[in-house]
Amino acid sequence: MKKYTQADLAGDLAGIFPEFGPVWAADHGGEFSSSNLHSVYQSFLPFLASVRPGNEQWKLVADHLNKAVAAGGDQENAAATCVLEHLHHVKIHRVLWPLLSKEARACVRA
Repeated sequence: MKKYTQADLAGDLAGIFPEFGPVWAADHGGEFSSSNLHSVYQSFLPFLASVRPGNEQWKLVADHLNKAVAAGGDQENAAATCVLEHLHHVKIHRVLWPLLSKEARACVRA
Protein backbone atom coordinates (compact mmCIF):
# COMPACT_ATOMS: atom_id res chain seq x y z
CA MET A 1 0.00 0.00 0.00
CA LYS A 2 1.27 3.49 -0.89
CA LYS A 3 2.19 5.68 2.06
CA TYR A 4 -0.13 8.64 2.61
CA THR A 5 2.08 11.72 2.34
CA GLN A 6 1.88 15.43 3.09
CA ALA A 7 1.22 16.04 -0.59
CA ASP A 8 -1.67 13.56 -0.49
CA LEU A 9 -3.17 15.19 2.59
CA ALA A 10 -2.72 18.75 1.34
CA GLY A 11 -4.24 17.72 -1.99
CA ASP A 12 -7.23 16.07 -0.30
CA LEU A 13 -7.90 19.15 1.83
CA ALA A 14 -7.43 21.48 -1.15
CA GLY A 15 -10.01 19.31 -2.95
CA ILE A 16 -12.52 20.38 -0.30
CA PHE A 17 -11.21 23.96 0.01
CA PRO A 18 -9.30 25.06 -3.10
CA GLU A 19 -8.18 28.17 -1.25
CA PHE A 20 -6.27 25.99 1.25
CA GLY A 21 -3.67 25.02 -1.36
CA PRO A 22 -2.08 28.49 -1.47
CA VAL A 23 -2.25 28.74 2.35
CA TRP A 24 -0.33 25.49 2.70
CA ALA A 25 2.17 26.51 0.03
CA ALA A 26 2.76 29.87 1.73
CA ASP A 27 3.16 28.22 5.14
CA HIS A 28 5.61 25.62 3.85
CA GLY A 29 7.11 27.05 0.70
CA GLY A 30 5.31 24.49 -1.41
CA GLU A 31 7.73 21.78 -0.34
CA PHE A 32 6.31 18.37 0.53
CA SER A 33 9.62 16.80 1.52
CA SER A 34 8.56 15.48 4.92
CA SER A 35 6.20 12.63 5.63
CA ASN A 36 4.88 14.43 8.73
CA LEU A 37 1.12 14.87 8.32
CA HIS A 38 0.79 16.94 11.48
CA SER A 39 2.13 20.12 9.91
CA VAL A 40 -0.57 20.02 7.22
CA TYR A 41 -3.32 19.81 9.81
CA GLN A 42 -1.59 22.50 11.88
CA SER A 43 -2.03 24.83 8.90
CA PHE A 44 -5.50 23.51 8.11
CA LEU A 45 -7.19 23.92 11.51
CA PRO A 46 -6.73 27.72 11.77
CA PHE A 47 -7.71 27.98 8.12
CA LEU A 48 -10.88 25.96 8.76
CA ALA A 49 -11.74 28.09 11.77
CA SER A 50 -11.42 31.26 9.69
CA VAL A 51 -13.60 30.33 6.71
CA ARG A 52 -17.34 29.81 6.42
CA PRO A 53 -17.81 26.36 4.90
CA GLY A 54 -21.10 25.34 3.38
CA ASN A 55 -22.97 22.26 4.56
CA GLU A 56 -21.41 20.09 1.84
CA GLN A 57 -17.91 21.21 2.78
CA TRP A 58 -18.56 20.41 6.45
CA LYS A 59 -19.73 16.94 5.42
CA LEU A 60 -16.59 16.46 3.32
CA VAL A 61 -14.36 17.58 6.19
CA ALA A 62 -16.09 15.17 8.57
CA ASP A 63 -15.83 12.36 6.03
CA HIS A 64 -12.13 13.09 5.61
CA LEU A 65 -11.56 13.05 9.39
CA ASN A 66 -13.62 9.87 9.80
CA LYS A 67 -11.51 8.14 7.15
CA ALA A 68 -8.27 9.39 8.69
CA VAL A 69 -9.25 7.97 12.08
CA ALA A 70 -10.35 4.68 10.50
CA ALA A 71 -7.02 4.43 8.64
CA GLY A 72 -5.13 4.31 11.92
CA GLY A 73 -1.42 4.95 12.30
CA ASP A 74 -0.01 8.35 11.30
CA GLN A 75 -3.24 9.43 9.63
CA GLU A 76 -5.29 8.82 12.76
CA ASN A 77 -2.71 10.37 15.06
CA ALA A 78 -2.33 13.53 13.00
CA ALA A 79 -6.08 14.04 12.55
CA ALA A 80 -6.75 13.37 16.22
CA THR A 81 -3.96 15.43 17.77
CA CYS A 82 -4.02 18.37 15.37
CA VAL A 83 -7.73 18.71 14.57
CA LEU A 84 -10.15 16.61 16.58
CA GLU A 85 -8.62 17.35 19.99
CA HIS A 86 -8.88 21.09 19.25
CA LEU A 87 -12.38 21.48 17.80
CA HIS A 88 -13.62 23.17 20.98
CA HIS A 89 -10.70 25.63 20.98
CA VAL A 90 -11.60 26.93 17.53
CA LYS A 91 -15.34 26.68 18.21
CA ILE A 92 -16.28 24.36 15.36
CA HIS A 93 -17.15 21.31 17.46
CA ARG A 94 -20.91 21.88 17.31
CA VAL A 95 -21.08 21.78 13.54
CA LEU A 96 -18.71 18.80 13.14
CA TRP A 97 -19.82 16.62 16.08
CA PRO A 98 -23.03 15.28 14.47
CA LEU A 99 -21.11 14.42 11.29
CA LEU A 100 -18.29 12.48 12.94
CA SER A 101 -18.11 8.73 13.34
CA LYS A 102 -18.15 7.17 16.80
CA GLU A 103 -14.42 6.53 16.47
CA ALA A 104 -13.65 10.13 15.47
CA ARG A 105 -15.84 11.47 18.28
CA ALA A 106 -13.74 9.50 20.75
CA CYS A 107 -10.78 11.71 19.75
CA VAL A 108 -12.59 15.00 20.47
CA ARG A 109 -11.57 16.66 23.72
CA ALA A 110 -13.64 19.10 25.75
